[in-house]
Amino acid sequence: MTVQEKVDGATASPTPSGTRLPSLTALRTVAATLVFIHHAMFQPLFSDQGVQNAYNEFSRNLGPLSVMFFFVLSGFILTWSGKPRDGLKNYYRRRFFKIFPNHLVVYAILLVLMFVAGRTILWPEALANLPLMQAWVPSFDYMLLAVNPPTWTLSVELLFYLCFPLLLILVNRIRPSRLWLYAGLAAVAALLVPVAARLFVPDSPPTPVSASLSWPQLWFIYYLPISRMFEFVVGMVMAKILITGRWPNVRPSIIAALVAVAYVVTLPLKLFEEGYQTVFLIPLALAITGTAAADLAGRRTLFNTRVMVFLGEISYAFYLVHITVFFSLQAAFNHQWGLGGMFTSRPFDTLPAIAFLIGSYLACVFVAWLLYSLVERPVMRRWGRPGQTRPAEVPSTVH
Repeated sequence: MTVQEKVDGATASPTPSGTRLPSLTALRTVAATLVFIHHAMFQPLFSDQGVQNAYNEFSRNLGPLSVMFFFVLSGFILTWSGKPRDGLKNYYRRRFFKIFPNHLVVYAILLVLMFVAGRTILWPEALANLPLMQAWVPSFDYMLLAVNPPTWTLSVELLFYLCFPLLLILVNRIRPSRLWLYAGLAAVAALLVPVAARLFVPDSPPTPVSASLSWPQLWFIYYLPISRMFEFVVGMVMAKILITGRWPNVRPSIIAALVAVAYVVTLPLKLFEEGYQTVFLIPLALAITGTAAADLAGRRTLFNTRVMVFLGEISYAFYLVHITVFFSLQAAFNHQWGLGGMFTSRPFDTLPAIAFLIGSYLACVFVAWLLYSLVERPVMRRWGRPGQTRPAEVPSTVH
C-alpha cells in the first residue's frame, strides 16, 4: 500500500516507522553544500565588487537555513528510526561513535597544523572545543576561535541526543489528533525566542556581527543549545505525524517551491544578524516530512539516487573539513595558511572564481570521503551498531 493510499487526513492508517528514507540522507548533502556556499562569502572571492556583493546577498541566509534544517532533521530521523527495544546504552553508544571519532581526528590534525603554521592556540577555547561544549559559553571567541569553529552545532546536537529518550516518551504520549497542534505550538515557541531575548537578555555588550542585537542576545537566540531545542522537537512531532498517517498527500515539489519562495522573500533580511532564522522552520519541517513521504510512496527522485545518497552519507565528514580545506586552498594562492579563515585573500576574476569555488568543493568532497572511509565507516561498523541488521540513518548536523 502506498502513502497516497494510506494518507487521507485524520482517517489515514499508521505507517510503520524505521523504513529507510534515502532521500533524507541525500538532502543532507544539499544542506552541506549550502553551508559551503555560505561560508565562502567570509573571504572575498570575486575581484568584481559588484559580483561579490551579489554573492554575499544571495548566500548570507543560507547558513541559518541549513543549521535549522539539520536540527529539525535530527529530531525527525531519531524519532523515525527509534525502536522500542533499543536500550539507552546502545543508543548513546551509537551517538558517541557517530560524532566523536571524526571530530577528534580532525581536531588533532588541526592542532598539528596550527603548531606548524605558528598560530597562537587559545587554550580555553580549544579545550572547550574538544568535548564539544563551546556553545554553552557566552563568548563569541568560543565560536569563532575554536580549533574547528563549525563544530559549535555539535554542542547543540549533543543536548538533543542527551534529551531525546525523555522527549520521545513525551512525544509518544501526544494523541494523534493533536500532533499538528503540538507541532504548531513548538514552532510558535521557536519564533518567540528572539522576542524573549530582546525582552529579557542584556542589550550589551555589542557584537560586530549585528547592529541590532547584543552579543548575549545573539548567543541566546542562535548558539545556546536550549534555545534551539524547539526546532528539534518540531522534527520529532513531524515524524510522528507521518508515522501515524496524518500527513496529507502533498507533492514534495510544492513544498520545495514554498521553501524557495520563503528564501527569496527573506533575502532582504539579515536573518542571522536579526535573530529571525526561525521564519524557515515551518517550510523546512514540511519539506523534510514531504520528502520522507515521497520515499514511502516509492517515488523515484533525484534525492534517492545512489550518488546523492552517498554524498549524504559523507556530509558529516564534509562539514568537519570544508572550512579548513576551502580556506587553506584560497590562502595558498597568497602563500599563507588559511586556518580559521585568518588570512588575506587574493580575489579572482569572475570565471576563475567560479572555477575555484567548484574545484574547492570537489576537494572538500574528496577529503570528506577519505575521513568517512578511514574513520567514520570503520568505527561505526566496529562499535557503533553491534547486533543491528539495519544501519541507522541518523544525521549529524552541519553548519
